[in-house]
Formats: sequence, structure tokens, C-alpha cells
Amino acid sequence: MGAWEQGAVKTALITGGASGLGRVHALRLADEGYAVAILDVNEAGLRETASQSPRIHRYACDVTDLAKVQQTVSTVIEAHGPVDRLINCAAIMPGGLLLDHSAEQISRIMEINYVGMVNVCQTVVPAMVARDEGEVILYGSTAGVMPMQRFGAYGASKAANNFYARLLIAENRSKVRMTLVFPPSVNTPLLDQAADGPPILNTRFGRRFLTVEPEGVVAAAERAVRRGRKSCFPGILPRIIVMASWFA
Repeated sequence: MGAWEQGAVKTALITGGASGLGRVHALRLADEGYAVAILDVNEAGLRETASQSPRIHRYACDVTDLAKVQQTVSTVIEAHGPVDRLINCAAIMPGGLLLDHSAEQISRIMEINYVGMVNVCQTVVPAMVARDEGEVILYGSTAGVMPMQRFGAYGASKAANNFYARLLIAENRSKVRMTLVFPPSVNTPLLDQAADGPPILNTRFGRRFLTVEPEGVVAAAERAVRRGRKSCFPGILPRIIVMASWFA
């Protein structure tokens, strides 16, 4: 009989757990005693994250592949028990002018950032709702609220994330707590992909005043979901941007 069958251990499933926000969430929850399943296509990063705690278990999974997501989730549940905490961090963030991207590149960004989130949520959340318990953290972005040149493809994908998550939360009538996080620019490896993004992000001012550390974002997201808040704004700037858009 596994520990989860004795009711001793809760299970967290994190996409994008190989680095960045996903890694920080994984380490934090492992320290709290969760059995943490991390999903990613970056197998080297998965190994590095998992090496930092025996409670972290790695699963190579492309979230754009629905059949693979369903298979992986089933494997996680069989090994560790029902998913108590779902955190969606998987994303890519390339910058550049829209017409400098190919249609295929834009579609790929949408598939990973939006369709990947949908695949995971539609696979995991119904069981949480049926059990009437659990917590879900979904990462949107302020880039999906305020259009920024050289972030068109990424911003469009995150606008879709924001829209889906807000409606998923609004339609929820169960005791499952769901939070949509609107982070600003975060100092993770993902930011390196935005070298061709909005120029201000790569200036000294942008790095100092518009970019935050991942630990602070994760702490804010954890507080928000445990307090039953439907949205989370790490820092002052995201709150200003999002609130201004809602009342525009």
C-alpha cells in the first residue's frame, strides 16, 4: 500500500516544472510534504529539479499532445494518488514583430501556451470538481491584457489563457479553489526567450523596476489560492494594468 493510499500525502501536478516558476513551486511544495509530479519536455531540466528533493517525480510530457497528457496524468494518479494541486506553468515566450513570425511559429506558441493549458485542465480539473476539493493555479500574463509591440504572438496566447481561466473560475460551483495569476516580467529562463521582445524589458530600467523574482510570484500565488482568491497580482504594476483594462 502506497503512502497516498493511507491518506498521508497530498499530490501536486506541475507543468513546466523543469525550470522557472514551475521549479520554484515544485521545491516549495516538496518542502511542505507533497508528492510533486513535474511535467516538461526539457528532460535535463526535469532531472535537475527532481534531484533537489526525493519528493519530486519527473515525467517527460508534451502538453500539446492530449493523449500523452491523459496517459501521464493516469500514471501520476496510479503512482501518487488523486491530484490535490494543479499548477500550470508550461509556456514559451518568444518576442518579435508579428510579420517576422511564420504562421507555424505563431500557431506553435498558441498550442503550447493555450492548448497545453486546456489539455491539462480538461484532464485534471473534472476529477477535482467531482471530489469537491483541490486547488488550481493558472498562469496568465499582463502581456495578455495590454498589447505590446514585439509581443503580439505571445500576448495573444496569454490573452486566450486569461479568458479561459477567468471563465473556468467563474463557472466553478465546487469547493475547488482556483486562482489566475497575472505576473509581470519574471526573472526566469523564459525571459531570455524575449530578447526580441519589447525593448524596455531588456533595459536596465526594465530589469530593475519591471521584472520580479520568481520566489515572490510563487509566494503570492500560493497565498492567493489558499485564501480562495480568484485572481493574483504579484506586484503593483500588474494590478494597475489589469484593473485599468477591466474598467476601460
